[in-house]
Amino acid sequence: MAEEFINLLKKKFDLNEAEINLMGKTMRRLTREDRKYFFKSMKPKEKIYKEYLSAYYQSLEPEQKTDFIEITVNSLLAKGGEPDIADSMAMGVAGRIPVYNRMREKAENEGLKLNLLANFGGIGTVIMLVGGITAIILYLLAK
Repeated sequence: MAEEFINLLKKKFDLNEAEINLMGKTMRRLTREDRKYFFKSMKPKEKIYKEYLSAYYQSLEPEQKTDFIEITVNSLLAKGGEPDIADSMAMGVAGRIPVYNRMREKAENEGLKLNLLANFGGIGTVIMLVGGITAIILYLLAK
């Protein structure tokens, strides 16, 4: 599903094969060499890519914007809720909260299991865990 976003960027910016492959990977799945290449050559251009996707998104009709979000959600669900680089850019354009809310809703309706840290957008789960552990420690210290 992320191929649609990658194809949009490929047509506009003439991406090479290495960049196309990296855009289809999640940050966790990047090797050391991939990370070097990403941060050296792709990260500086990321703002330009996002601006292009944002202009494209703003030019869409309301029902097409919904389709844009659905494409992103379907791509996320195919990876267990973890965004690849292209999905991350698309989520930044469409809004992370609407995308994550739609993803959770669709996952519940279809009975799909999401990866850990994908349910609340990643950081929400970490915050809840730290809060719970802190509450337990404070409770034990108060005794």
